[in-house]
Amino acid sequence: MIMRARIGLLSVVGILLAALAVVTVSSAAGAAAAGAKTPVVTTSGVGAIRLGATPAALRQKNLIGKLRKGCELDPGQRVAPLRAPLRGWATFAAHGHGLTGLTIEGGAETARHIAVGSTATEARAAYPHAIYQAPGTAKPFAQGFLWIPNPTHPKMTLVVDPRSRTVEAIAVPTPAFCE
Repeated sequence: MIMRARIGLLSVVGILLAALAVVTVSSAAGAAAAGAKTPVVTTSGVGAIRLGATPAALRQKNLIGKLRKGCELDPGQRVAPLRAPLRGWATFAAHGHGLTGLTIEGGAETARHIAVGSTATEARAAYPHAIYQAPGTAKPFAQGFLWIPNPTHPKMTLVVDPRSRTVEAIAVPTPAFCE
């Protein structure tokens, strides 16, 4: 009877230690994930991706996917998907001019903590001097735009969804539309 009680007690202690090890490992993994920095969108790029960079340099660093044809209205333009943790597109001009634009659809935020999903109100508060065009006012587009610093010389543009009034994309310097 005493022998059985010891084995039972040892089994319980072993299970508790194993459970503690699992909790510790999962907590460490969660802390590492929480400590991972979100890429920051600036007027010159996002994370390690910079305007002017060549497709070859960005592919070598595994920052973009495979190049494909871009807008048929801009012959020679090429686009490539951004790699995780980013979601979106890199746009390259024809004739080897390097990266000319970015459309970020997720996985990053601006230095003022505006990300895809932020409300238009939050974005306008973060960039009070930017020019805002509410959804439906920039014909022929249904989307709204927050032009940073202005629509004449934009360095970054927040695209606002007309239904939800939230940021649906962050473009550097301007959104790429092909109609």
